[in-house]
Order: sequence, then C-alpha cells, then structure tokens
Amino acid sequence: MRTIEQIGTVFFLDGLVPVTTDRVRASLEKSGLDPQAARDLAKRFCFSRAKNKLRDEGLIDEVSETPSRWTWQLSRRYREANRLGYEFEASFWFDKAAQAVGADNALLLEKVQGLFAKYGALYLATDVTKVVRRIFDAQKGLVRLRHAGAVYFVPRENRALMEKVVAFVEGLGGECVTVPVGPENTMVRDKALQMLVEAVRTDVGRIVAEMRELQVSGHDLTKRKARNRWKELGAQLERVRTFARSLSADAEGLLNQIRVNELDLALVAKADLDVIAALAHAGKVNGALGQIVQTAYEGELPTIRSPRVRAAQVLLEAPATLQLPAVGVARAPVLEA
Repeated sequence: MRTIEQIGTVFFLDGLVPVTTDRVRASLEKSGLDPQAARDLAKRFCFSRAKNKLRDEGLIDEVSETPSRWTWQLSRRYREANRLGYEFEASFWFDKAAQAVGADNALLLEKVQGLFAKYGALYLATDVTKVVRRIFDAQKGLVRLRHAGAVYFVPRENRALMEKVVAFVEGLGGECVTVPVGPENTMVRDKALQMLVEAVRTDVGRIVAEMRELQVSGHDLTKRKARNRWKELGAQLERVRTFARSLSADAEGLLNQIRVNELDLALVAKADLDVIAALAHAGKVNGALGQIVQTAYEGELPTIRSPRVRAAQVLLEAPATLQLPAVGVARAPVLEA
C-alpha cells in the first residue's frame, strides 16, 4: 500500500489481474471480510465472456445463434494445434434456457468444458472492483467519488475496514493507493471535492436523460420507477452532505455546483416530496424533477399558499448564492415490495 497523513483517506485500486472465484473468496476470508461478497458469476455471463475470448484467439468458430442457443465448433487451427481427430469437428452449444453447455459427443464436451472453465470462471479487474464497491457501499459514511471504478473517501473512523480491503486486494496481486486528506493537504481535499461534484452531476444527469427519453418515446413514467428515482435523489443528497460534514465543506455550495437543468438537488434538500409535488402541479417545477415528484407522490397536495410551499417557492426564485433555512427534510417514500 502506498500512502502519500487526518480527516480521512482517498482510496482507489490499481494493478488488478484476472483471478479465479475461489481465490477471490479465499482472499476475502483471509482479510476478515465476508466471502459471500464474491457472488457466483452467472453461467450465461461466463459463457459469453469465454466465447468472446476463445473467438478472439481463433480457437472456435461460430456456426449459428437462435433464440434458444448459441452453436459453435472448435476451429481448424485449434484442432490442428492439438492434433484432434475428425470427432472434434462436431458442434457444441450453450442452451440459454438450461444455462448449460452441450456437445455432439462426450470427448468434445469434456474439451469444451475445460476451455470454458479456464476462460469464463474468472474474476476480471472489473469484477473485483464491484466486490470492493459492494463492501464499501454497505458501510455508512464512505463516499464514492467517481461514477465508475472504486474511488472513495474513507473517513478516519472507517480506516479498519479500508485496511481489510487493502489486504484483500493485495492478496489478489493488486494494489491500493491511499492518499490521506488532512487540514494541510488542501490540494487533495479540493481534488476530492471536485471529483464528488462531477460524479454526482453525472448521476443526476443520467436521471434527467432517462426522463427525457421517456417523454420522447411516449412511454409513461411508472409510479415504482418514480419512487425509486426519488429515493436515488435522496441518496445522492446524503452523499453530498456526508462528504461536506467530513471535510467541513459548504454543502450549499456543493449543491449549487451540482445543479443541472431540469433537476435542482438543492430544492430536494430544502423541501419534502409533497411540497415539491405541489409546486410541480402549479407549474413552478418542471422537467425531470417535476415528472418524478408528481408521479411518486400519493395523497392530497398542500395548497400553493401554505407556508411550507411558499417557503420552497422563495428558494426557487432566489439567487443560487442565497442561504435559506431548510423547510423540511427530503424523505424518500417507502418502496413497494
């Protein structure tokens, strides 16, 4: 582990290589982490990954694909290199419904299963990254700084968990780079804040794009999806607040930087769902946020003249730099089972 010393640490991964599922689980257990964090790779996913690798290396040739199966043959190059007889000219396949490999004869099936075990049942760098994200995302207080990869701000109180993850990754031959964030390390602090703003803007922008696509396609936004997106906005808001508290940063200023067209996360921070839905119903909140709140909220809306709604309307009409008292706590609705 390279350490460039504390409020917390910026953590990211490097140098990961493909490893077997068993080795991933063994390293998790040895590091004091739950081996179940390494889930079994789906059989269809493994087959697809393996066939792409085998095809790229010229070891197999595609015969056909139907809705029910992929059909392949060992390539002439592979058969000649391994001095295989005519019986290996037969076909093998992947049955999509049964999630299983089959072949025209037992010898070919044994050979193909060996190839797919070698190329398919591996955790690639992206799979190990997902394991790390699964571990960190389950722990309160850690803040993901990028949409992709595993780049996190780890508060000082979570250092023990981070050290277990470091041991896990190093046990797989990878490397973790940690950069402490302290009062004197302003360059790292400012860079971490910038990364957070860019990541949240990306995630919020994705929600906006999804709402626009629904409108263009003429499809309705379902109540379940609207509630999930409202809950996601609450999670993004908590992400910003947690990081701001950890670094003694200005949460209002961060939210102003995150503001995107059609979706103002600062308004979500100031008002409850029913208040924003009332503003949307009155035509004061439009775009993606208006779509989400009007679909997600169930119940009687407060009137536009109610104190809570009027206070939120002041926020809408105020300059972005104006500091206003909170008029409510953004609460995500309970999702249906």
